[in-house]
Amino acid sequence: MLFYKNEIALSGSIALIFLLLFVGCSSGQETPAIVNVMIDADVQHAPTAEQSKIAGDSLINMTNQIVPKDLNATIYVTNDMIAARRLAITYQGTLAGIELAMHGTNADEKLSGMSAADQEKTLNKSHEMLYSCYICGGDHVDIKGFRPQAFDQNEDTFKILEKLKVAYDAGFQAGLIYRPGHENDTWPYPIEGYGLYAVPVSTYPLNEESVYLYDRYIKEDKKLSGAQWYDLLTKKFDESSTAGEPMVVIFSTLVSGSGDYLNAYKKFIDYASGKGARFVTTLQLTDMAKARQASGQIPTAIPSSENRQPVNASEKGVLGSCPTCDKTDTEASSILNVTVISKNRCENCSQNSTNLTGIAV
Repeated sequence: MLFYKNEIALSGSIALIFLLLFVGCSSGQETPAIVNVMIDADVQHAPTAEQSKIAGDSLINMTNQIVPKDLNATIYVTNDMIAARRLAITYQGTLAGIELAMHGTNADEKLSGMSAADQEKTLNKSHEMLYSCYICGGDHVDIKGFRPQAFDQNEDTFKILEKLKVAYDAGFQAGLIYRPGHENDTWPYPIEGYGLYAVPVSTYPLNEESVYLYDRYIKEDKKLSGAQWYDLLTKKFDESSTAGEPMVVIFSTLVSGSGDYLNAYKKFIDYASGKGARFVTTLQLTDMAKARQASGQIPTAIPSSENRQPVNASEKGVLGSCPTCDKTDTEASSILNVTVISKNRCENCSQNSTNLTGIAV
């Protein structure tokens, strides 16, 4: 009987050792969390000069937390913002780690209420305006992403995006707005019948309801302070990290570009960075989802963020005179607050420039 007791004790000790080893190995193999920061470059419709300046300053405040830290993020741009701050948007699109994506005409846009023809005209115009944000003699943005205003869209939207060779549509919310059979999906997934992926924005329970992670909605509809918003962000980050799911969150320049929400944004970036998070663009997240679907494992490497393509030599600008490429005006300098790298004067006067490209609005 004594031998039997010792045998039980020995077996228990061995089991405990294996349990500790398993836990240790499991924690050592954890994949760093994945965060997709979506920055909405917002501005009021027909903004005043002051509102336009604030919009540019707010965008810089937010990307200053991304680019200098070698992180990645996607900026979603409306036609209104391009019209107000074309040079600022163009500059952002040249920065390493920054992806530019379409975000419609303005904040009041409702695609589902439009005819298919009007939708196509609207989305083509958005694509054209963002496509035209390039430096004289430089490359175009290779536009692969879109998110509709107020998550409002329909089947016609998918057909048009497919024609535009857009790779993903971020007009979805995990567990709230989803394609059939994808209620529980937090990773991007294929939209059946179309050649593009759905990207769900993350959600989190708040006061017994599920809310999507969008600062403007959280501030204006849910009335949370900046400190409360930060608390929600960190809780969602920890939850996503444990579950091995990506965290997809939207920050608007109108909300997180200044004040206590900017402080919350900065603190969250630092918090997630300190936890070893991998910050990705929405396109990178989509590519990772494809790799995960193929292999069954979360990729350890972040895909390349290169998303520009050469200007077609046949393209013509609308101006009769060639702009000077090695200088910026006073307005541009105040917007960007950066050192401009000198370039040679344009040799081909048919080329477009960043702030003078003629696009009918």
